[in-house]
Amino acid sequence: MTIDEGANAGQNATIAIIDSGIDYYDSNYERFYHPDLAGNILGGIWYWHHWQTCIVDQNVTDFKDEDGHGTGVAGIVAAVDNTYGVIGTAPRAKMYAIRHDYYSNFGWAKVVAAGINWAMEVNAQIIIISTALEQTPYYNYSVLYNACKNAYGNGSLIFAPAGNGNTSVYYPAAYDAFVIAVGAIDENDIRWNPSSKLGSNFGPELDFVAPGVNICTTSPNGTYANSTGTSVACPHVAAAAALIWSSKPDPEYTGGSNKPWNNTSVGEKLKQLALDLGAPGRDDYYGYGLINGWAPNQRPLGDVNNDLKVRVDDLSLAQAAYGSEPGHSNWDPRADINIDNKVRVDDILIIALNFGKTDP
Repeated sequence: MTIDEGANAGQNATIAIIDSGIDYYDSNYERFYHPDLAGNILGGIWYWHHWQTCIVDQNVTDFKDEDGHGTGVAGIVAAVDNTYGVIGTAPRAKMYAIRHDYYSNFGWAKVVAAGINWAMEVNAQIIIISTALEQTPYYNYSVLYNACKNAYGNGSLIFAPAGNGNTSVYYPAAYDAFVIAVGAIDENDIRWNPSSKLGSNFGPELDFVAPGVNICTTSPNGTYANSTGTSVACPHVAAAAALIWSSKPDPEYTGGSNKPWNNTSVGEKLKQLALDLGAPGRDDYYGYGLINGWAPNQRPLGDVNNDLKVRVDDLSLAQAAYGSEPGHSNWDPRADINIDNKVRVDDILIIALNFGKTDP
């Protein structure tokens, strides 16, 4: 799959991924990345916590993934738009890898906090913390809290997985004022919950859900693998934010046609475009709903054919696909504005409400 020339693919967004690193190998003084990631990696850093001295040290040249988790997260975010493998949600966004190693929960908090601070230094608009600590008072470390608070105050938007324990939301996702918490759903848009001890965490801090079951993504040594969990769902939402940040400012959210996107306005648009799941409105199991990566590219909303205006053409496309679902001969995913895998009255209503609007 390839992206149309000039299309919004997250090209104006920079994302820092705090995880196990990104896979590469060195040969003849040259660094080689996974072919689906090579075009979008800006560099990285490695932080580790010494168990004896409790000091956090760093290496600004080595961030090689020894685990595979970070490489998978990176692929979901921004696997490049080539003709093979997989493609990321924001395939032209640029990424920094922040690798962490630690010997204790406090050590984890310290190296992640160091990673957040470094992400601010390189001006990353979006920070993904794709691992988590259990939500108990003992694990609510001030060093992590302050780093998240400072990054948000500095203009970054932080995303973290809710956790896979089928219980309350883990830290740092539980820092509701500063971090966007993401849960996982399966292919049927149902909360991932395979057992009583395993499932997508829930609670009042949960913001969004995204696909998180058997997601094919990049893995070490140029390969691909399926992954499951809230840490797989999290990068989908962060990448959708990159699409919004890379789009033309929307005065409905930014407060004026000349005002640029910021972390607050991007977060608000994510909420407004999400597909409501579960109980009506925001709820503890699905948050504001399933993230929508298609609607941010419509200017204005309802512009199915992307000609920067909502007209009869858009209504005709939606009517031609009306009643269809994936696999049906009339299925047209462009007309599925609220991404519920069917073209129904809801999609027609969105077009009708915005009929006559043009790109502001």
